[in-house]
Amino acid sequence: MFKKKMLDEMSWTDVEELRKKVDTVLIPTGSVEVEGPHLPLGVDSIVALEVARRVAEGVEDVVVAPVVNVTYSDWHMGFPGTLTLSLTTLMQVLREICGSLTEHGFKRIFFVNSHVGNDPAIWAIGNEMARKSQARVGMIGLWPLSTEVAQDIPELKENKFLHAGEIMTSVVMAIRPDLVDIDKAKKEYLKPRIDSFTQVLSSKVKFKGRVVPVYHRSDEVTRSGVMGDPSAATKEKGEIILNHMVSYIREFVQEFKKMPVG
Repeated sequence: MFKKKMLDEMSWTDVEELRKKVDTVLIPTGSVEVEGPHLPLGVDSIVALEVARRVAEGVEDVVVAPVVNVTYSDWHMGFPGTLTLSLTTLMQVLREICGSLTEHGFKRIFFVNSHVGNDPAIWAIGNEMARKSQARVGMIGLWPLSTEVAQDIPELKENKFLHAGEIMTSVVMAIRPDLVDIDKAKKEYLKPRIDSFTQVLSSKVKFKGRVVPVYHRSDEVTRSGVMGDPSAATKEKGEIILNHMVSYIREFVQEFKKMPVG
């Protein structure tokens, strides 16, 4: 097993040697956006990078690319500090990163993604690379995965992921407790713009039992950026969530490494 796992901590000669045996790379993708008054703007990026690092520690013959941290967060621009690329710009950024990796011999690319706004760009680039037989691309959404693993964690009061809620706050407490100001944590849920709708996400409403996309700026449906209750968050819960997620992703990546390219 190679001792170094982080691509940007290697020399070019390290990579020259590594690529003789390693063709699988993890790309952490996050965001810089509002995460409530108690969490830093870089939550998604911090979590994606840490999860990718932990996954790589337990899987032979994988390397972790630098985190892609400024991505597509246009609907959060009502909150100061949020940074966004256009979706087309993000697609081009990912296309060129993946192109660089494949040129150096990495043929299996797996995105460790903690921001739903990145999904369309990753989906498009993954299909494009598969069509051209350039690489096999996969992606795991960390926060949807956290909802699944939460069903097996009775300590949680919120058994599903809510933006800046108990799960997210707990995970950041486990990784970077110095960046969490729990005294500023607020409990807030999404507020629909009209009474006949239930706000499911900032981009979805429920009407007569069906969920329908209706797009909002996030500051139209939440004043604080919180969409749950972070008050019960703890570092211990965060470590449990992380361990569950990392364990699953390690097993998946082991199988993903076997997939044919082209």
